[in-house]
Amino acid sequence: MSGIEARGAVVVVTGAGSGIGAAIAERYARLGAVVVASDIDEASAKDTAERCREHGAQAHSYQCDVADAEAVAALAKSVNLEVGDVDILINNAGVGVGGPFLDTTEDDWTWLRSINIDGVVHGCRSFGATMAARRRGQIVNIASGAAYLPNRRMATYCASKAAVVAFSRSLRADLSSRRVGVSVICPGVINTPILYNTRLRGTAISEKDRLSKVFSISHSPNAVAKAVTAAAARDRAMVSVGFETQLGYHALRLVPALSGLVARL
Repeated sequence: MSGIEARGAVVVVTGAGSGIGAAIAERYARLGAVVVASDIDEASAKDTAERCREHGAQAHSYQCDVADAEAVAALAKSVNLEVGDVDILINNAGVGVGGPFLDTTEDDWTWLRSINIDGVVHGCRSFGATMAARRRGQIVNIASGAAYLPNRRMATYCASKAAVVAFSRSLRADLSSRRVGVSVICPGVINTPILYNTRLRGTAISEKDRLSKVFSISHSPNAVAKAVTAAAARDRAMVSVGFETQLGYHALRLVPALSGLVARL
């Protein structure tokens, strides 16, 4: 695989209603792609599609809950029939759970996993089959620097994103012979509304104001969007976004024992 350029490509973005997903959709629109904005919130998906059209792109919107395998399969079928063969899939939809692990519930884990892990798997399965049959396609999965930077307040979130990285690397090897590329992006702290899609438990509840300030001065979603389009065009295996995630990744590879210290910060 040599990657797929944006111009003329049909690009599906999940979780496109806001934040990173919206930034990715709009960047692809500016680069001349045909954009499909999907989100569990139909109104926000429509808003993103409209902004893409303002950039001169052809854009469509669909409502879809990525946690529902049948809904994702139906989305893939509808897009292929109504828009065209999908060239690039961005599995971006994600949520968070924060706080001490023992203050979280089984339902918190099931909810988190159903979107952050299962949602990615559903997208890869439903869209990947057609890509493999065509022997053309690029899948980009959005993970997080939390995949390799452990944090005592985000055990389940870190686990879900580590799973996305491992899955993406394995799938990349699996689909390479069928000319479908797989990339995984690991952003650091990005200024997005994800905090409002995060279940805070225990002591994390009282830290919400502090966390909001951290997110407000963090990296722009556009930084992730740029990394995504570049990774898809060059078929890059894994890309970290943000100096803190890049530094952390290399530091922990060189000195694995640091992971315990990082987790307790």
